[in-house]
Amino acid sequence: MLVDGEELVSFCTYAEKDDIPSTTLTPWIGFVYTFPQYRGHCCMGMLLDEIEKQAKNENVPAIYISTNHIGLYEKYGYSFYQMMKDMEGEPSRVYRKELV
Repeated sequence: MLVDGEELVSFCTYAEKDDIPSTTLTPWIGFVYTFPQYRGHCCMGMLLDEIEKQAKNENVPAIYISTNHIGLYEKYGYSFYQMMKDMEGEPSRVYRKELV
């Protein structure tokens, strides 16, 4: 998470599983959110960079994101991987970034 003094700016998760059930794909970045007043300040990019550094240190070959956004994660080097169903059975776009 990112903070500005006592104020929460942006956060996300880095976990073995996310909202795509029954998959061998791992790890996942999830629940990415930046509060409106901080958008446009590269906060999400800072979070993604930090998670990617950690994943590389863990020798993770690739990392995944499940989202319905188009054109957002591509800016950070993620590529569309495939459509998958989320835990509620809804279609979700899965993005992947190679780390090695």
